[in-house]
Amino acid sequence: MHSSYIEVISLVERLHRHFLEVVKLDLDGFGIHDINNVQALMLFNIGDAEMTVGELTLRGCYLGSNVSYNLKSGRERLSLARTVGA
Repeated sequence: MHSSYIEVISLVERLHRHFLEVVKLDLDGFGIHDINNVQALMLFNIGDAEMTVGELTLRGCYLGSNVSYNLKSGRERLSLARTVGA
């Protein structure tokens, strides 16, 4: 592989990590502790749509290896937050 291609991959990964950190800081700033930065991005990408775990990964909404855990954990936390907030 060309060194420039590898460099671009490295930069994209760093940019993604920095973006996740910005999302984390925003969540903390708004006092949101029910979900983490990865779950927040998943919720943003899903929006009002209904998707299976496979569709999430195929559409590029989530690229991690533990998508099922994050969905289950995020759903439980959101349900609790809605119950407490109601």
